[in-house]
Amino acid sequence: MPREPIVKTVKQANLTSECWLIQMFGKSACLTCDIKGTKECGGKNIRKTGKNSKGIDVGESGVG
Repeated sequence: MPREPIVKTVKQANLTSECWLIQMFGKSACLTCDIKGTKECGGKNIRKTGKNSKGIDVGESGVG
């Protein structure tokens, strides 16, 4: 059975070059990420601090 697409609107100005999946959907995006824990992972700092490099909170559902 096909999954329903997820649509979310986020202000582009709040995003950084760090992991967009975490910024869009929250830390739960890491659960199925193939590069989590590798040197290519762009979300290490977000997972550690809960904020992106602009200082914007990245909550359980992503950037608010």
